[in-house]
Amino acid sequence: MTRHKITPRKVAFDWSGTRPQWIEGEAFVSHLTNSTHILLPIVEVWFCQVFKEALPHITDERVREDVIAFMRQEAIHGSAHKPLIEHFLKHGMDIRGGVARTQRLIDTLLGDPSRIFGLLPTGKRLARWWLGTRVGIIAAGEHFTCILGRFILENEELPKLPVDPAMMDLLRWHGAEEVEHRAVAFDLYRHLTGAPLTSRLLVLGFIIPFLTWYWIESTRYLMKQDPGLAIKPGFFAEWRKASRRNLIPSARMLLGGSWRFLLPGYDPADEADTEVALDYLAKSPAVR
Repeated sequence: MTRHKITPRKVAFDWSGTRPQWIEGEAFVSHLTNSTHILLPIVEVWFCQVFKEALPHITDERVREDVIAFMRQEAIHGSAHKPLIEHFLKHGMDIRGGVARTQRLIDTLLGDPSRIFGLLPTGKRLARWWLGTRVGIIAAGEHFTCILGRFILENEELPKLPVDPAMMDLLRWHGAEEVEHRAVAFDLYRHLTGAPLTSRLLVLGFIIPFLTWYWIESTRYLMKQDPGLAIKPGFFAEWRKASRRNLIPSARMLLGGSWRFLLPGYDPADEADTEVALDYLAKSPAVR
């Protein structure tokens, strides 16, 4: 359970000096992180839609309060990333087609139950199961965003590079709020379904392949769209090189952390330190 009041924060970023390759000499790491600008404005809206659907089923007032604050934070997150789609267009990267394809994918896989299950009768039991399953998928996804948030907050190597300060602040501000609200989705998931092991296996079995596929395809897509990148490097070779330099999380860190989501005593509060997140939020240029 979240142990402090979650605070939605208005932010403002100045993108006038930001280029798609926002880390000089690090095209792969730049575009791996840039993939968030395609996915997050879409899934943050989806998160809010699912949680809004869940609100009438919440009987615990503390969970309800946290869910509403979570929704407000996520709406701001999506709005913060979205302008970069048009901003990159000014630098010769038209990624609107990738955004549209991602939107169709989310709608197809995770949308309205009557569309997902076709001719099957979408009665109350199926609708409630589908709601709980989608909340579980969000909880599993939030487990990984917490890991990523902790990584970006604690990382000491990226700031040593010539990075764009606005983009670095975006990632750290977003990561800090992911750490701050890391328990909310799982609290709601447990409140609605009990979060049994079979359900956790199902949602984790969806989120790991989906995120793996998305990172690979979106990073390759962005590198192909970048007119300033003559050589398109291989994904896995670049991932290994960058993770060895601690510029991005290693596959071992991400996959190794996945098993904790399945533990009987799993508690998102154990995954990171809220005070580290709040310390950064207190000094974030975008927040201030």
